[in-house]
Amino acid sequence: MASSDPGTSSGSEYQVFLSFRGPDTRAGFTDVLFHSLIDAGIFAFRDDEELRVGERIDGSLQRAIDNSKIYIPIFSRTYASSQWCLRELAQIMSNTSKSEGNKEMLPIFFDVDPDDVKLKTPLYLDAILTLKQEKKLRNEQVDAWKEALIQVKAVKGWEVKKYKGYGELIKLVVEEVVEKLKTKHRLVTEHLVGIDDQVEAISKLLDVNSNGVRLIKIYGMGGIGKTTLAKVVFNQLSSHFKKCCCFLEDVREKSSRIDGILGLQKKLLSEISNPTGTRSIDEIDYGMRRTGEALCNKKVFIVLDDVDNNEQVEKLVGKITFYSGSRVLITTRNKDVLQINKLKCQILDYEMEVLSTNHALELFSRHAFNRNSPSDDYNDLSREIVHATGRLPLALEVIGSYLHHKTQELWKETLDRLRKAPHKDVFGKLKISYDALSFEHQQIFLDIACFFIGEDKTNATYMWKDCEFFPNTGIAILISMSLIKILENNKFWMHDQLRDLGREIVRLENPINPEERSRIWIREEVLDATRTNEINKKVQALYLDTSAHGVVVQSKEIERFEHLRFLKLSRLSLVGETMSHLTKLRWISLRRIYKWTNMYLKNVVVLEFSAIDLLDDSRLQNIMKMARKLKVLSLESCGSIIRTPDFSECPHLERLTFEWCSNLRKIDGSIGKLKHLIDLKIENCHSLEHLPEEIGDLVSLQYFFVDSYKIKKIPDSIWKLKSLHEVHFSNNFDGLDSTNSWDLPNAIGLLPNLEVLQINSRNLKGQFPSGIENLPILRILSLSKTCVSEVPGAISMLPCLERIELMECDEIQELPTLPTSLTYLGVSSASLQVVPNLSNLTNLVELDLDDRGGVGDKLCTGELWWIGRLSKLTKLSYGLHNVLVPTELASLHLLNELALFGLDQQTIPQLPLSLQKLSLDNFNFIAPSQNLENLSCLELYCSPMLEFQLDGLQLPHLKELLVQYCLLLERLKLSRMRKLKDVKVDYCSELVEIQFSWVFESLEALSMTSGESFERLVYESANESIRCEGRLIFPSRALNKLRALTLDDCPKILDIQVVGVSESWEHFELFNCPSLQSIGGLSNLKNLKSLNIQQCNKLQVVEGIDELEFLGQLLLYQCLSLEKLIDISTTRLPNDCNVSIANCRRLLHGVNKEFEGPVESLKHYKVSLSHCLFFFSFLLMSQSTSMNSTFR
Repeated sequence: MASSDPGTSSGSEYQVFLSFRGPDTRAGFTDVLFHSLIDAGIFAFRDDEELRVGERIDGSLQRAIDNSKIYIPIFSRTYASSQWCLRELAQIMSNTSKSEGNKEMLPIFFDVDPDDVKLKTPLYLDAILTLKQEKKLRNEQVDAWKEALIQVKAVKGWEVKKYKGYGELIKLVVEEVVEKLKTKHRLVTEHLVGIDDQVEAISKLLDVNSNGVRLIKIYGMGGIGKTTLAKVVFNQLSSHFKKCCCFLEDVREKSSRIDGILGLQKKLLSEISNPTGTRSIDEIDYGMRRTGEALCNKKVFIVLDDVDNNEQVEKLVGKITFYSGSRVLITTRNKDVLQINKLKCQILDYEMEVLSTNHALELFSRHAFNRNSPSDDYNDLSREIVHATGRLPLALEVIGSYLHHKTQELWKETLDRLRKAPHKDVFGKLKISYDALSFEHQQIFLDIACFFIGEDKTNATYMWKDCEFFPNTGIAILISMSLIKILENNKFWMHDQLRDLGREIVRLENPINPEERSRIWIREEVLDATRTNEINKKVQALYLDTSAHGVVVQSKEIERFEHLRFLKLSRLSLVGETMSHLTKLRWISLRRIYKWTNMYLKNVVVLEFSAIDLLDDSRLQNIMKMARKLKVLSLESCGSIIRTPDFSECPHLERLTFEWCSNLRKIDGSIGKLKHLIDLKIENCHSLEHLPEEIGDLVSLQYFFVDSYKIKKIPDSIWKLKSLHEVHFSNNFDGLDSTNSWDLPNAIGLLPNLEVLQINSRNLKGQFPSGIENLPILRILSLSKTCVSEVPGAISMLPCLERIELMECDEIQELPTLPTSLTYLGVSSASLQVVPNLSNLTNLVELDLDDRGGVGDKLCTGELWWIGRLSKLTKLSYGLHNVLVPTELASLHLLNELALFGLDQQTIPQLPLSLQKLSLDNFNFIAPSQNLENLSCLELYCSPMLEFQLDGLQLPHLKELLVQYCLLLERLKLSRMRKLKDVKVDYCSELVEIQFSWVFESLEALSMTSGESFERLVYESANESIRCEGRLIFPSRALNKLRALTLDDCPKILDIQVVGVSESWEHFELFNCPSLQSIGGLSNLKNLKSLNIQQCNKLQVVEGIDELEFLGQLLLYQCLSLEKLIDISTTRLPNDCNVSIANCRRLLHGVNKEFEGPVESLKHYKVSLSHCLFFFSFLLMSQSTSMNSTFR
């Protein structure tokens, strides 16, 4: 869409969605926030509602909202005057409520108060009423928007006015987003044996704490464990490089694809540098240049996995002049890779050795015997097989799994076959397991290797079952033989060596002619195969994605593959007569087909349609009439579907999905005739208002998932379906609507197979129904954001219940005894009156108790002695006002995270040694005896203390420190904090100084916001002390790893000086420092990337900007006294450095004009400006009459 601005090259997968009112914030705050997120490597979607037309959220906007994990609405004065903003917000609130904590909203109150958004003032309320009158909107739509706004009150956000400048706030927002989205770690297989010494050896070669550039090459034969070693090393060391790390997997395989190198270049740029603009990379040479330019000033860690030639290395990293400290790790089977002179770095080789005999025997035994050593009667035979495999980890795993529970005769036969394979013939060794499969299970293995790695197993299982390949048994055998794995998301995984084995087996069916193979999936080979005229009885499965618009395929070109059972087509036009000869087709998947023809559907069991606008009600009905054997029907983003077809034509349907069908308005009552339907999913079909009562006739239904904007309740008839395993229901309407409110019926107790009950809707009210104790296998009960008022005591009789979620359930006053099987409990209610006794919950891992500031002093004040019995707790959040913190916390030896709120200056008891993150509110002091040796993150709020003294001897592992709203705090002393990396101090209005011990060797980020009294940094050592009031001095030798500095609203700062060269400092931000007069020593910041100075009205001198060779962004706003900044004739600033200058009249020679653009344009601007000023002066001197003119 023209109005959307995606900050990613991926096109559909976003991490953050920005919702804002264009005229209010587009050009200022939102733009800076958006680009700051992009600079942090975050895929952000910025939508401009002002340019949109229409009445619904659909298409790419809908996808962006639903794919995003974090939502940032920016509430401004006219936000509620926009239907689009309100629609987006309603969708955002729906998504967060149904996500089980996987999605989150972070609101920003730009120029409004939270009360405005909560509709406690007329601002938003009047705007919505005006919209209703002008647009003639329905009551329920307006009510939905109101409730979405009211719901924002439950979410902690940021008020811009409290920051008096954008920079610090945006930095906090970005850091919060980065923290919530973190993890680049790679999945590592189980049963790691004998890898510790290898990890240590590679770590020593990398030596990430030293300078210079190093490239480590791990080489060795396939299946020896190179990738696993690289993943373990990457997981251990990536945090050292923060965002600037990237693991590129399967370089060899991906490079062979169309535009494969381009895709890898884009991924590298997106993960390490700025993702903006990667879409413009359409040539490899241009990608090489962009990569070289973007990464040359960053300390990076890059892993290139499974490289097989120098060209791949050169095209990915060959043009980069790496920054000192960078590391590249390459895995390859080709020892000669990197025998080139173009890479300007130290290249070190590491030959991957096979496992030792003892480690190899241990790994083999784990798979063959489920123990670390073989049984006595198999000991000698095991050692011989280990030797015959060449001690290769993958071969040991596969052969060991194959021989599990097999006879000695088969073991001996396998040993003979292993001995006949060449020592280094990995494929030959692995193929022994493949050859042992039945024909049917070989077909399953080859299908997975060629088409289904990373795909859900469900639909493939239907196809294989109809082809009589016996998939349930086959998949179990493949898993037991370690040939595949099923991941937690029900998707297939296969080792790349086994993938290559399967594809090589298919290739060898006919090495010359692809059309003579059983499976074809490479685009050029498929297109070549379709251009011949002969009837083809070889090809069973075909996948063609043209990746381009305008490609036309004739139906007869597909139809001649008479034995096709799997057909997947994407992004093409299919024209011609009906394909009536494909009688063996079982699975058809069509995506973005611009024209199409009918097919023979009599034997099809799986039909998938995605983004096909040609599919309307009539076409879909005809398809249903022909596909009588259909088991799976999935329609996604089919905007022409208005009403579902008559389902009686497909009585065998088992899975039915409608997603993103924005115009779907009615589910036909014939759905009740689907007596075999197991899974029903209706998601984001926002024109759908009702579900038919006939759904209650789906006697086989096990999974019910509905999320739709207008559906207010579940049909009553559904509660009679005893087959139900999971019920998920959410809607966007989160406000209380008495006309559509409903209770859970007593019939719910008659669902003996129910495992998950998740309902997130404010329309749900009342008590839990009687009979809930009759749900013997219920595991998850999630009724967050509902109006349920009472939890019955019978809930304690649910023996399998693991998770209870009752967050934002403000009608709940007390909790009964809960089942001991619980591992998670979350309860927050403004009406909570009785602190529950949870002493019986000995399996609890996470606990969140919060009274939401509700009845406060009316809470029970009883002691929480029982907390010490919850020995498995790893995370505790506790916000019960006027309830004493229990001394038993120290006995929770597994507790990692603890948040204590509403302390009311209580003395903090001793805490467990295991604690890594601690958040405290309204506390008196932290005693050294509180067992904080392992603490890595400390957050301190609202303390009345005058001085904090934090010593590295008591906090030796502390990395992050946040101090907020400590309004009486005057001094912050940080001594011997050798691992502290990040210090943030916000809204501590009396704070005068921060004292560091010398040298502060790990500090990377320092931030001060609203430091009204702050005037000095003090550096102390045994020999000297630096202390200058009003003058901030940053000695590089004391802060030798500082990367970012932010000062916001610090009115007593007069001067800032950087002393000594720093190669680590990258970001410098100053906001609203009204007394600041000079900044010196910037030329010492050799790698500074961004300089942002705003609202420093007395600032006159900024020294050294012209020397910043790597500066990427320079922003100046409202620096009214600044007269000189850049000497265009001699500056060393890069030409592509983006400069933004506004409201700095003296800097622009008194002309009332703003400038934004690269340095290159600034040079031309300066020249043009000089000419204009000369001509203007000439006119003034040459004319005797006054001139009424203005110049802008």
